[in-house]
This record gives sequence, structure tokens and C-alpha cells, in this order.
Amino acid sequence: MTPPSTLRLPFAAAARFRLEQLLVTQLACSWSVGWRLREQFALSGPELEFARVLLERRRNLWLYRCNQRHFCGDFLAIDMSAPRRRTTYALELKAAEPVRVGVGGRQFAGLATALAEVAEVRADGPLITAQGDGAEVLRWIGR
Repeated sequence: MTPPSTLRLPFAAAARFRLEQLLVTQLACSWSVGWRLREQFALSGPELEFARVLLERRRNLWLYRCNQRHFCGDFLAIDMSAPRRRTTYALELKAAEPVRVGVGGRQFAGLATALAEVAEVRADGPLITAQGDGAEVLRWIGR
């Protein structure tokens, strides 16, 4: 099995994250495979807090955790409020940094693969890349 580049974090995950359970459910794989893949999608403390707050506050955004070995950023957030051409935010969290929009570089080198996985959901909408501190990104994306 080829590990995916994205994992959808449902709104219910704001209360309780069990990555291995999400992997098993979404990939229809065994628990042992889900357990092995877990480290590729693991969230640090600040990333977990960012995901929880975003899932609680922004119900129009579908949040995807990116595989940390695939260099496609930390998260993809897709604005589902539009029926077509949904904006996708590719986000890279960097502690204590201001938000910078339109960034690229190594952390987004594999972004095309992640975008292909969510192509049906994004409906060919615009892509905005951004990086910065989690709290700053939350303020920026909540504008």
C-alpha cells in the first residue's frame, strides 16, 4: 500500500484525535497498517491545537493533515462554502513567524500529489500557500 499524502480530519476530531482510527477508517486498512502510518501524520502539540481550533471555529473549512514525509505542507484547508472553484489553503506552520502568503520551497515540493488526492473536493479552485505561526495563521485564515 502506498501511503497517502492527505488525511481528512473530521469536525468530530476537534474533541478527540485518534490518527490510527482515522487512517483505518479512511483507507480501509488493517489496524497494524494504520498504526504504522500514524507517525507520518502525527501532530505536534502546536499543530494539534491549531487543528482543534480551526475545526471548532471554521465549519466551512475541510481540514486535511498532510503526510510529513511527502513535503506537501502541514495542512490543506478547503473552503467548502462555494459550490465550485473552492479555495484551497496549503499551510505550513512555523513557530513565532509572521504569516507569509504565496510561499513555496522544499516544504511544498510534493504539494501537487496532495492536491491530486483532493482534486474532486477542491473542484479546481484557487490555491493559496501560506506559512507562519499557528495562531497567526488562524487569525489570517479567519479574516
